Amino acid sequence: MRIKFALAAAVAAASLGVSAEAKTLKASTAAPANTPWVSHLEKSAEALSAATGGAMTMEVFPSNQLGAETETIKQTARGRLDVGVFSVTAVATVVPEITMLVTPFFWDSFEQAECAIDNHLSDTFNALFEKRGLHLVQWQELGWQNLFTNEVVSEPSEVANLKMRVAPAKNNDIYWRAAGVSGVPLPFAEIASTLQTGVIEGGELPSISYVAAGIGKLSPHLVKTRHIYQPSVMLISKKVWDKMSPEEQTAFSDSMESADALRAAVRGAINFFEAKHVENGGTIADLDDEARAKWAALFTEEHQQELIGSIGGEAQRIFDAQVAARAACTK
Repeated sequence: MRIKFALAAAVAAASLGVSAEAKTLKASTAAPANTPWVSHLEKSAEALSAATGGAMTMEVFPSNQLGAETETIKQTARGRLDVGVFSVTAVATVVPEITMLVTPFFWDSFEQAECAIDNHLSDTFNALFEKRGLHLVQWQELGWQNLFTNEVVSEPSEVANLKMRVAPAKNNDIYWRAAGVSGVPLPFAEIASTLQTGVIEGGELPSISYVAAGIGKLSPHLVKTRHIYQPSVMLISKKVWDKMSPEEQTAFSDSMESADALRAAVRGAINFFEAKHVENGGTIADLDDEARAKWAALFTEEHQQELIGSIGGEAQRIFDAQVAARAACTK
């Protein structure tokens, strides 16, 4: 059996134009095991091994095992790490212009955002990625950033002076300063402890993280502001990509489970965790268009220009491309 397997692997390797020695790609993600994002990578790894007869494999390292995102994205750009799935915040340390994707209240729906990113903006961003040593594999998704508070909040005016965890990124900082909160920039790992000690009285998180990490038990009122759509992105080192034969590149790309499958899993998980939050005694305010527009009005054209100016580089060009893509995807 071992001889037959080795022969099959050699035949598959030959068809790909590679040696019979297997190539193992290391793939990093911050997502914990048994989550939709890790399952997506594991299914993709299985498909890649099957498609190449073991000539190319991918080993998945969840939970930041290979280092924090801000470090692994740089390692990937330098070719020291093969593949990774990264948040926009992490990618922005290498490609600052990607911050424009998370402009507050820019996107109206999942469908609008994914249409624009998949069909109109991928080439635009991949050109930027490749300049910085990265190559786009596929866009993924984390969900919407929402507001959570210790006490019920129904109007934007009610967050003035709120001691609130603000994600440590320029787009978040500009928006919440406009809202008048007393912002405390904190990494995710410090949210629970600062809620328990009273340093903060609320914050912002995607629903899955908010519930799964137990934050909802400490600060039980969720307002679905959907103020920032949060894509994530799977990237491969350009050095690694360029060393692949065309056949290997095709085999790798075709083996990745579709982004639509992951998005469906993520949105199912969002619904599950939000229902669990309510079961546990928390509240969720799901804003209609009129109510959400009040929160959106806090982010003015002046704030938009401040964000573009703070990013620099090609931020204005990217923003203009996003505006056109959004228009093309708005029904």
